[in-house]
Amino acid sequence: MRGVLVAGLAAVCLAATPSLAAAHGGTSDDARGPVNTLGQAKQLRELRAATAAYRSGPAAPWTTQVFDVNGITCIEDPNGTGTMGIHFVDPANLTDGTVNRLAPEALIYEPEAGGSFSLIAVEYLVFADAWDANHRKPPKLYGHRFERVPAGNRYGLPAFYELHVWHERANANGTFNDWNPAVHCS
Repeated sequence: MRGVLVAGLAAVCLAATPSLAAAHGGTSDDARGPVNTLGQAKQLRELRAATAAYRSGPAAPWTTQVFDVNGITCIEDPNGTGTMGIHFVDPANLTDGTVNRLAPEALIYEPEAGGSFSLIAVEYLVFADAWDANHRKPPKLYGHRFERVPAGNRYGLPAFYELHVWHERANANGTFNDWNPAVHCS
């Protein structure tokens, strides 16, 4: 039961609606390309260092691959604005009700030739009820407020907050945008 719940919960963060995909403009803070980092280059380098061991593929604790209700694992925007990739979550982290900048709930990968993976981004996710019970404002990291995804979403899950961070792959739409036009599922 918990495995199904974790897969469903993680899938929520994969299927952002077009309203969550508003582009962020700005300039680059880092040679690796993320735009609109709001001066957070040092924190993004720390995140890269924290996830460095996972660059070529998922490993514990990020071992639960997620999918949407249609069984899709590599998430592409149906409106054509980009792709998120394949998400692997840390189940314990996903359900703890907290946000830790150096321990995101999901690592996001682009599939490579021969079935390998390349780390491209992370996603932070926290359930709104758990967060709101102890905080008066939505979570915020890297100078960005998390997006709230309301209950009644296509996964039937309660409301949650989410933030994507493209710390390994440049995103022309913005470092904190859900969709990256440079990422491909095949």
